[in-house]
Amino acid sequence: MNAWRYVTRSLLHHWRINCAVALGVAAATAVLTGALLIGDSMRGSLRTLTLDRLGRIDEILIVDRFFRVELADELSSSPGFADHYGQSEAAILFPQGTIEVKQQEQVSRAGNVLVMGISPDFWLLDTAGESRPPQLGPQQIILNQPLAEELGVGVGGEVTLRLPELQQISPDSPLGDSEDSVRSIPRLEVIQVIPARGLGRFDLRASQSLPRNAYVALSTLQDELRQKGLANALLVSGKDPSQPPGVEASRLLAGMLKPTLEDQGLLITPVDLSWGGEGKDPQVVLSYFSLSSTRMMLDDDVVAVAEQAFEKHTRQAVLTYLANAIFKVDSGQHAKESSGLVPGERDLEPAELVPYSLIAAVDSIDTLGPLQDDNGQLLVPAGDDEIILTSWLARDLEAVVGDWIRVEYFEPETTHGKNVERFVDLQVKAVVRLEEPARPYGRRTKALFDKPPTLANDASLTPEVPGVTDQRSINDWDLPFPLVHRIRGPDDDFWNNHRTTPKAYVSLATGQRLWGSRFGKLTSFRILPPSHDTTRPAEDDQAWDSNRLAVSFVESGQELDITLGFEFLPVKRNGLDASRGTTPFDMLFLALSLFVIAAALMLVSLLFKLGMQQRSSETGTLMAVGIPGRRIGRMLVAENILVSILGSMLGVAAGVGYAMLMLAGLRSWWVGAISTPFLDFHWTSRSLLLGAVMGTMISIITIAWSVWRSRKTPVRQLLSGQAGEASMPPRGRPPRWLSITTGICFLVGVALAILAAQPQMAMAMGSEGQAGAFVGAGAAILVGLLMVIRSRLRRQGSPARSLADPPVLFRLATRNASRNPQRSTMTIGLMATASFLVLSMGAFRLDVNENGTGGFDGIATSSVPIYDNLADPVVRGRVLGQDHARELEDCTIIPLRWKPGDDASCNNLYQASEPQVLGVTRSMVEYFNDAKEDTAFRWAGSEAVGEDITNSWRLLDSGGTVHQGSEQDPVPVVLDKNTAMFSLKLMGGVGQVFPITYDNHQVIHFRVSGLLVNSVLQGSLLIGEADFQHHFPTISGYRYFLVQSPPGKGPKHHAILEDRLGDQGFDVQSAPKRLASLLAVQNTYLSTFQSLGALGMLLGTFGLATVQLRNILERRSELALMRSAGFSGSRLARMILLENMLLLLGGLATGALAALFAVLPHVVFGGAAAPGLDLAVMLAIILAVGVASGLLAVRATLRAPILPALRGD
Repeated sequence: MNAWRYVTRSLLHHWRINCAVALGVAAATAVLTGALLIGDSMRGSLRTLTLDRLGRIDEILIVDRFFRVELADELSSSPGFADHYGQSEAAILFPQGTIEVKQQEQVSRAGNVLVMGISPDFWLLDTAGESRPPQLGPQQIILNQPLAEELGVGVGGEVTLRLPELQQISPDSPLGDSEDSVRSIPRLEVIQVIPARGLGRFDLRASQSLPRNAYVALSTLQDELRQKGLANALLVSGKDPSQPPGVEASRLLAGMLKPTLEDQGLLITPVDLSWGGEGKDPQVVLSYFSLSSTRMMLDDDVVAVAEQAFEKHTRQAVLTYLANAIFKVDSGQHAKESSGLVPGERDLEPAELVPYSLIAAVDSIDTLGPLQDDNGQLLVPAGDDEIILTSWLARDLEAVVGDWIRVEYFEPETTHGKNVERFVDLQVKAVVRLEEPARPYGRRTKALFDKPPTLANDASLTPEVPGVTDQRSINDWDLPFPLVHRIRGPDDDFWNNHRTTPKAYVSLATGQRLWGSRFGKLTSFRILPPSHDTTRPAEDDQAWDSNRLAVSFVESGQELDITLGFEFLPVKRNGLDASRGTTPFDMLFLALSLFVIAAALMLVSLLFKLGMQQRSSETGTLMAVGIPGRRIGRMLVAENILVSILGSMLGVAAGVGYAMLMLAGLRSWWVGAISTPFLDFHWTSRSLLLGAVMGTMISIITIAWSVWRSRKTPVRQLLSGQAGEASMPPRGRPPRWLSITTGICFLVGVALAILAAQPQMAMAMGSEGQAGAFVGAGAAILVGLLMVIRSRLRRQGSPARSLADPPVLFRLATRNASRNPQRSTMTIGLMATASFLVLSMGAFRLDVNENGTGGFDGIATSSVPIYDNLADPVVRGRVLGQDHARELEDCTIIPLRWKPGDDASCNNLYQASEPQVLGVTRSMVEYFNDAKEDTAFRWAGSEAVGEDITNSWRLLDSGGTVHQGSEQDPVPVVLDKNTAMFSLKLMGGVGQVFPITYDNHQVIHFRVSGLLVNSVLQGSLLIGEADFQHHFPTISGYRYFLVQSPPGKGPKHHAILEDRLGDQGFDVQSAPKRLASLLAVQNTYLSTFQSLGALGMLLGTFGLATVQLRNILERRSELALMRSAGFSGSRLARMILLENMLLLLGGLATGALAALFAVLPHVVFGGAAAPGLDLAVMLAIILAVGVASGLLAVRATLRAPILPALRGD
C-alpha cells in the first residue's frame, strides 16, 4: 500500500473525526474570509453610492457669483470637449437653503437644504433608472423623500423657500448689508416627492448620510433672484458613468473654460478726463483704463493676475475709502499715537466737520498723476503720517500746509456685525488744485468743464458702488449704517459738481495700513497701455481697448493657474477616492477576530489530537511493522492537508454567509455604526482566494505542530491505545525555561496594554496599530495564564482522602481534569479567548457626559450667516425682541465662524479630504476661563503651558496675530482625537504639522495644538478667528453656535431661537443627542465585535462538550467500576458536572483576568470603564450553556450499561 492510497482510505475510514476537524478549519477560514469580504462590501458600497448619487455628473463648477448661462454651451462646443465629456449643464446651486411649511398653525423648518435650480435636461444625467420627474413650472418644487418626511409635507403641499442673498460686498465690511441677507420665495407647490436614489440623493460632499434636496426650475430662481440668464454652477458629465475622466482630462477641461471678465465680476472701464464748452468737441486731458470689481475690493489673486497681464503697461494701484468725518485739530492736541478709537461724544460744532468724504490712497506717477502742481510736476509724496488735501477741502477746513487733520472712519472689517469707528491724525503735506466744472453732474450726464481739469479731478478713482455712487445726493445714499452727521449745503454742492472725486489723498502704504483688509488692499488698477495716446479717448481706435485688455487678463489667469473661483471640482473622482473609507474594516475585523480565529485553531488542534488518540493503536501497528515515524507523520499531515483544503472551501462559503449576516446586522441592529442602511454585499476574488489560502495554511501549521508534538510517544503506549498525556507521571517543579517564558509573556502583554492606552502612543500607532497592540496584549497575557494553568494541571498528584469527605469530590474532579493537561488547557483556552473578547470590548463603551458636550446643551447651525453678536444681551434685544431677550437672559450663546466641508467625524465612512473648519471666537475662549472642570471639554493633550493649562482654548487666541499657514508658520488647530486618528490619519499627536488643500488649490498647513477626547465637536478643525478670517476671507458672519441653558430651560430656549431666527434657517440640535450619535458609532462597533466573542463562545462550548464526551469515553471502565462499587448516580453526575464547571469557569476566569490586565491601563489613561450589567447577563447565559453541555455528558454516563463498560466496550 503506497502513502497516497493510505491517505485516501484513511480519509474515508475516519470520516467522523475528519469532518469535525474540517468544520474547525471552516470556522477559522469563515472568520478570515468574512472579515475580508466586509472590507470589500464597505468599499464597494461606498463606491456604488458615489456613482448612484452623482449619476453621469463627473465635474462641478460652483462659484460664489453669477455668470452667463451661455458659458455652458461655450464649454460644450470647445475643441476636445467631446473626447472626454458628454454634456455641460448650467444650474443654480445653494447648499444653504431653508424650506419652511406651515400646517395647522405649526411651522416645520429644515435648514441647510441643498436647493438646485435646474433645467429639464438635468434629469438626463441620472443613471438610477427612476422614472423622470415632471417638468417644473413657475412656483413649483420637487422634494426628495428625506426632506419631505422631515417637513411632513406631501404632493400638493405649499412650502416657502428661503435663500441666502449673494451679496457683492461682504457684510463683514462697513458698506456690506447684513440686514437684507435672505431672499424668500413663498407658496411653492410640491409637485412630486422623489426617493433618495440617483440624483434624488445628489450631494456635493462625500457622505453616506441622506441629503435633503429641493429642486426648482432654473428660470424660477433666475426671476426671483433677479439674475436673468445667469447661473452659478456648471454640471459636466463624462462618457462612462462608472469611470470618471482622469487628471489630464480635468486639466484640459479647465483650459477649455473661458469665462469673461464680466463672468468673474470684474470690469475694465475706459476713462476719459476731458473738457470743452457746450457744443464743442471735448479735449482729452487724460485717458486710461481702470480695472475694478463689482465687489468694490480687488483681492490678492486679482492683483497678482493684473500684475502679470499688464506687466508691460504703465499701471497704478489705487485704494479709495470713505471717511465718516474730516476736521482740523490744533497742532498741540493731535493724538501722540496718531490714531485711536472715536469717542462716543465730541466737543465739535457741525460747521467745523466735513462729513462722508472719499480719500484715495495712491502713489503718483508720471502721466497718470494724479497729484501734480500747476506746472504739471508731481507733488512730493506724502509720508506715513501725512495727507494731501484738495483745494476744495483745504478751503472748507481753512487748513494750510503743516496743519493737523483728523480723519474718522470705520474699520474695514466689522466686529460681530458692529462697525468700529477709529480716527487717525495726519499732517497736511500739500494742497492740490481741484477745478470746478461749468456744469454739474446730471442724471445721465457727466460734469462739463470749460477749463482743463486737473488730474485730481478724476471721479473714476472711486469704483462704482450701487446705491451710493449712482445717487443724486448724499442724503439718498443707500448705506447699511445711518448717516449721523448732518449733510451741509457745501457737501451736496461738492457731490453735484464732483461726485466720487476724492477730497484728500494719502500714500498707498498709509491707506493699506489703515483700510486694507482680508477682502483686499486695492479698489482699482489704473492701466495705461504702451503707445497709448492719452490725449485721445481711450476707445478711439487705440492699439489697446478694453476687450483686448480683458482677454489679456483672462489668459494671464490661466497661465498663473489662478482661477478666481472658476475651478472645477472632480466630484466623482474625489468621491471614488474617498470611498476607500476612513477605516480599513477588513483589517479592523481581522485584528479583533484573531481571538475567534485562535479559538477555532485550538478547536482544530484539539479535535485533531482526539482523532490521533482514537487511532493511536493503528499508528502503533504501522510503527511496529517497520514504517518510520517520520513517514507516518507525513502521511498524517498529508491527510489533514486534504481535510484543511476541504474545510477551507467550506469556510469560504461560510465566510460569504458570515459577511452577509454581519452586513445585515449593520443594516439593522447595528445601523448606528454607519448612519444609514446602505451596505450591500460585494466581493473580490482576491479576498476569497486570500481567505482560503490563509485558512488552509494556518490550519496546516496547527496540525503539523500537533503531529510534531506527539512524535516521541512510545510504540508500546500507542499499541495500548493510550496516546494522550494522562499516562504521563506528574512532574515536580516546572522547568526554568517555562517560568521565564511565562514571565516574558506577562511583561510583553502588560507593556503592550500600557502602550496602547497612552494617548500619544495611540496617536502614533493609528487605529489599526492600537487595535493590534491591544489584541497583542490580550494574546500575550492569555498565553502566559494558560502556561501557568497547564503547569499547575501537570503537577496535580497529591494523595486522595476519604471518599466520604465532601472536598474529596472536588479533589477528584480536579485530578480528573488534570489527567490530560494539554487537552484541559486547550479547552480552557477556547473559553478564555472568547470571554476575553466579550469582556474587554464591553469596557470601552462610551457614555454621554458634560465633558463631551463642554457643558453645552445645544449645537445650532444657520443656513444664512448671522452677523450680529448673539453673545451680547443688548444685541439679542434688538435681534430677537426685548421680551424674548429677557427670557434668554440666563442663556449663553457662543458664535463660531464656519467653513462648510467634509464631515470628518466617525459618522462619515468616506475619507475626508477637506474637513469643515470652525473659527473660535474670543467669547468662547473667555467662556472657558471660568468653566468648571466637570463641564469643560476633556483634553487628551495640548501645547498649553503656564497659565494656559487651565484653559487650553487660549492657544487659539493669537491676539490678532495671523499665522500664514506655511510649513514654517502653521495655523494652530484643535481637533477631536478621533478625528485626528481615524479620519485624517494623524498619528504624530500634539505638535504634528499637516497640510490640507482647500478651494483654488489653497494649501494650509496646520499644527495640532490640542486634542479633545470624545467631544461633540468631533469632525471639525477649530482654529482662531483671526486665522479663519485670513485664510477664508470670503466667508462672513457666524453660522455655528454653542448654546448653554440652565437645567430644564434648554427646550424653551431652543424653540425661541429657532422661531425668531427662522428666516436664517437657525436649527438647534440637542448637544447630548448629537454626542450620543457620535459615541453610538464606537459603541455599535463594540457590539459587533462582542458578537464575534459570542461566536468564539459557541466554538468553546462545542469544544468543551467534545472534550467531556471524549473524557467519559476514555474513562467508561473507571466510571462503571465506581458505580458497581456503590457510587450513586447522582454523585457521579455531580463529579462529572463539577469537572465540566471547572473547565468552564476556568476559561471564563482566565479570559476575565486577561481582560483585566489588558483593559486596566485604558481605565487609567484612556477613560475606559468597567463592564456593565449587560455583560454579566451575557456571561450568565454562557455559563448556562456550558452547564447544559455538561448535563449531556452526565446523561451519557448514567445511561451507559455497566457490564459492557467494565469490559471497555
